[in-house]
Amino acid sequence: MDGYDFQRRANVATQAQKVSCILMIACAILLALTLGVWTGAPHVAAQGNRESGYCVIEQASGRVLYEYNKDARLEMASTTKIMTALVALETLDPDAQIRVDDRAIGVEGSSIYLRKNEIWTARDLLHGLMLRSGNDAAVALAIASCGSEEAFAVRMNETARKIGLEQTHFTNPHGLHDDEHYTTAYELAKLSAYAMSNPEFRAIVGAKVYKVAANETHPEHYFANKNKMLASFDGANGIKTGYTTHSGRCLVSAAERDGMQLIGVVLNCYDMWNQSAQMLENGFRNYRNVKLGEAGKALFRVGEGEHAAAVGLETDIVFPLRTDEDLDFRFTIRPHKGLRLPLAQGQEIGRVEISRENRLLFSAKLITMNAVNDAGVVLMLSNLCGNLHIENNGGEIEQIFSVERNRFPTRRG
Repeated sequence: MDGYDFQRRANVATQAQKVSCILMIACAILLALTLGVWTGAPHVAAQGNRESGYCVIEQASGRVLYEYNKDARLEMASTTKIMTALVALETLDPDAQIRVDDRAIGVEGSSIYLRKNEIWTARDLLHGLMLRSGNDAAVALAIASCGSEEAFAVRMNETARKIGLEQTHFTNPHGLHDDEHYTTAYELAKLSAYAMSNPEFRAIVGAKVYKVAANETHPEHYFANKNKMLASFDGANGIKTGYTTHSGRCLVSAAERDGMQLIGVVLNCYDMWNQSAQMLENGFRNYRNVKLGEAGKALFRVGEGEHAAAVGLETDIVFPLRTDEDLDFRFTIRPHKGLRLPLAQGQEIGRVEISRENRLLFSAKLITMNAVNDAGVVLMLSNLCGNLHIENNGGEIEQIFSVERNRFPTRRG
């Protein structure tokens, strides 16, 4: 055997060892993902030395299902436009006619190529904003809403405070780099959950394509959504991509299956599509929504005999439960003041508050399930609070209520 052949075989052996090692690592990762195992190590790829963050929450409860570095302050790029669209929808009629201001022309970055004095509806601009990530559309909407980008940014921050975002700050409506423009993965998920409760917003971000009709000021436009999750992930229904060289690749994704709506956020994640799909899939695999209360059914019955009254909910209250966990909640009934008899069937008489670990999760309308003409019923409800234990018995859910403060007999519906 000559020296060249020996070296060639040695190189082949070395390459085979490398391939074998890579395959072993890949199999280990695949096994971990299949089993739903999540460790403290990040599953997102940071660019350079910058941090990354991710978070998955269930929309109704806000429960965090998975997270890594969820509270790190990071740039959000064009996912900023989630707040832009939300504020625009709260200040503009979707059918309002907007004449494009000169300040919206030639904005850096992604564009729908607006021209000065074109007339667009707010709805059409919103689709250009969310499907094509038009920075010019963001500025046009900001000026139409508040008169300037600066005034609009003030409104964005006011809305952030209203939602309860404490580590989020906006300086512009499009997400181009600014040192004072930031959020966290958790707070962006929280904002997105809030925005997805708006039917108009939800319809816009869930659209795969959108057609803008021509008018005397501009031609017809077709917008194809940049969010690939809508076509590739089962149940996907939103919401926004983002990228700058400072932020890295960002994606807020959303999907609904079997009545459970999940919101996923990745910030500075090179493989954002696969990472987002993996996180959402794990959420659907390992959690399911459990009803803490069901619309139209008695939540409690107070009193006895002909004086008994049933109270219930207008809407379902659901909470994501892991397949292997039991949970405890706190409930409190808060009747409205000044209730007058008789109470009609279906009348709102107060609210039921449900909390967990000292955090309020739900505050839902409480209604009468039958007519009430007994003043004692209101007194009974005003003294009602206690604990709710959810027990998972091999997939069968049992609800156990215990009343801590009530001088009157109370029964679970």
